[in-house]
Amino acid sequence: MKIHFVGIGGIGMSSLALHSHFEGKLVYGSDLYENEQIRLLQKLGVKVFLGHSYNNWLNPDLVVYTPAVHKDNPEISRAKEEHVPVINRFEFLRSIVQRHLQYAVTGSDGKTTTTAMLAHVLKTIGENPTVFLGGLHTSLEYGNYRKGCEKVVYELDESQPEFCNFSPNYLIITNARGDHMENFKSDPSFYKKCFENLVLNTKDLAVTYREDETTGKLGHLTFGKTAGVCRLLERKVNRLVQAATIELDGKKYELILKVPGEHNVLNAMAVITLLWAIGHDVLAVIKALESFVNTYRRFTVTVIDEERRIFVVDDYAHTPDEIQCLLKAAQERFPNEKKVVVFQPHRYTRLAREDGKFSRALELADEVYVTEVYDAFEVDVPKISSKIIVEGLITSGKKAFYVPSLDLVESLLPVTENTVYLFVGAGDVIKASQRFVQTIKKKN
Repeated sequence: MKIHFVGIGGIGMSSLALHSHFEGKLVYGSDLYENEQIRLLQKLGVKVFLGHSYNNWLNPDLVVYTPAVHKDNPEISRAKEEHVPVINRFEFLRSIVQRHLQYAVTGSDGKTTTTAMLAHVLKTIGENPTVFLGGLHTSLEYGNYRKGCEKVVYELDESQPEFCNFSPNYLIITNARGDHMENFKSDPSFYKKCFENLVLNTKDLAVTYREDETTGKLGHLTFGKTAGVCRLLERKVNRLVQAATIELDGKKYELILKVPGEHNVLNAMAVITLLWAIGHDVLAVIKALESFVNTYRRFTVTVIDEERRIFVVDDYAHTPDEIQCLLKAAQERFPNEKKVVVFQPHRYTRLAREDGKFSRALELADEVYVTEVYDAFEVDVPKISSKIIVEGLITSGKKAFYVPSLDLVESLLPVTENTVYLFVGAGDVIKASQRFVQTIKKKN
């Protein structure tokens, strides 16, 4: 079977292409730009066209596309002309996992880290899962994919209503905070109904965060800060690790994590709750979590200059809640250093929808530089300026600057001692981070 992937370089699509390749399928695809995932696929012998064209055609039996591509994509148009089946990546992933024992993780925030945690623990305690991750993790041979046995751990993207058509055996919902609400008719009731349907479709067990307004009461079991079968009792933090006391089914356990932030303790509690409920040894699970390191661009510290007390952190946070969690974690990890944020908003629709929440989240920083929006290929949507975030911060008395282009960040950002620089966003803000790291090294 020959499969054409439209948007093959995306983090979710590339894992599907890798899986198909290792299953013996003939795989090729297209994307607008080259990236590390495309280079990896090419090394494996996968043909990748750069750019989308009617002529990117090798007579496939199936075309798989990502919702990020244009509806009038020429390759999809040709597939329809040639009467070749066309399905989206949700349908394709579902066709793969439905034949296996499924562990699914979904939610607005934390799903990538929680999926990586779950996969890491299962591997560490002797299981051999196949893994589909919506990010990159060093424990997976191909970053976002691992070929294993009949058990499948996968990150379930909740950005489209189709996610509720999955039927996992085991499910974790980290939270549901209304991101991508425009894809759910901007209707909170419909949004919640999709999560309800997913839980109803879950074959064995669903675990949810008890304090979440949308999904807290949907789970068969819950975890949380104040309620649930697994509760957070106490948390202590130092620069290298955090320690938490949790209570699970009436028994106390000590949890040590290398990854920072209360949100990561909650992510770990979700994994502990699920694996305890299906019969795994709790102490073995907790021990495995001690060795977990964060996924790529989740509080990734790229510069550690202890002499000058200069640190650089890259993070994928792109919702107000994620940014708030990030800055709280930064304050815990670096309590005495100035926090300077370079934030690149991701999607015009998100910026418009959140209406002031970004400014409030960023108030936790000492100084903020906001670039223009990374559009993520959004079309036919009102383009509002990220200046509104800067204006909100200035009104609150914060030091904030508007930066119209990423290329200007390096020249505007001074290198100062006793400072943590956080480059934040789901777009290409990492390019500015990489240039700034070189500037720091030159000034050493």
